[in-house]
Amino acid sequence: MMMKGLVSHPNGDLTLSEVPVPKIGKNVYTPRDVLLEVRYCGVCGSDIHRWKADKTGVKFPPRKVVSGHEIVGVVREVGPKVTRVKPGDRVVCEIVTFYCGHCPACREGRYNICNTLSPMEGRAHFMTGGGFAKYTVWPEQQLHKLPDSVGDLEGVLMEPTAGSVHSIITRMGVKAGQSVAILGPGARGILMMQVCRAIGAGPIYVSGLDRDVPVRLPMAKMLGADEVINVEKQDLRARIGKLTKGVGVDVVLENTGSVEPIDESLDIVRKGGKVLWAGGGIRGGIIAPVDTYKIIVKEIDVIGEISQVPYDWHTAIFLAATHRVHLKPLVTHQYGLDRWEEAFDLAATSNECLRVAIRP
Repeated sequence: MMMKGLVSHPNGDLTLSEVPVPKIGKNVYTPRDVLLEVRYCGVCGSDIHRWKADKTGVKFPPRKVVSGHEIVGVVREVGPKVTRVKPGDRVVCEIVTFYCGHCPACREGRYNICNTLSPMEGRAHFMTGGGFAKYTVWPEQQLHKLPDSVGDLEGVLMEPTAGSVHSIITRMGVKAGQSVAILGPGARGILMMQVCRAIGAGPIYVSGLDRDVPVRLPMAKMLGADEVINVEKQDLRARIGKLTKGVGVDVVLENTGSVEPIDESLDIVRKGGKVLWAGGGIRGGIIAPVDTYKIIVKEIDVIGEISQVPYDWHTAIFLAATHRVHLKPLVTHQYGLDRWEEAFDLAATSNECLRVAIRP
């Protein structure tokens, strides 16, 4: 039995192709395998960078595989050892499904950075297939039931919400009352802002560019940012200095993947503060000059992040289910799978787009 799937090739190509429907008992997750019918799959920045954009530094799968990882699905069939989900359940999918379980990172529960695998080798959508097709198969231990209060469409943002929890709580240890600057107002930046607000951090400042003025910066303000800053009209360093009476913010979350915000982050954080460099990871990182003197004399903690761990997923689902984090306003467009190129083009170029969902 065949279906249409958006296939990522080892040479970097993306094609809408006929692919086999996965079968229970005929995959690496057996006997705890779960067959999902995909309701929606979100278009992530990492998907776009495997398309027409500059592919420098982008990793491609070792074999042809259906792409897409921001998945909302319905359980249709389960393997013989599956006990946690049943046919008819709506679920979202953790993306890290492969890890050794015995290296130093795994022993700490940090499966997302298993020391024996490269980052992409741990991810289902890179190794066994993802959600840009009508059906996909997933291991039950990496599935989470979607609460009734979260709809199918906005559920595509559960994965980046879990990533935001990972960045802010698990990695950065942000606390209530701490001031935060978020550089970059895309869907991920606005999710980060909402997670910060949900745990009581603040004030929260979100920066962007001229192109973010029509939709993204107003959305950030509407959903809880204390102030938004257009860095093409205001000097970020000067504005943060004025807002903090020259001290700087407690926490900076860099989410742009551009060179200048790396330097800005070290200038606007207070002495003894924390900086997260998260942008650019999907392109293999960026090369930016770093003035280590600033890190040294200000005793700045500089932190990286990737993917999520199970705690992050449970927390993200709780925050979305209780509407402490609002997902629905951020899913701005949806397309059928046959129109995937139009969807990707919009996600890559539109200033009015936050997240695009594809219906397989």
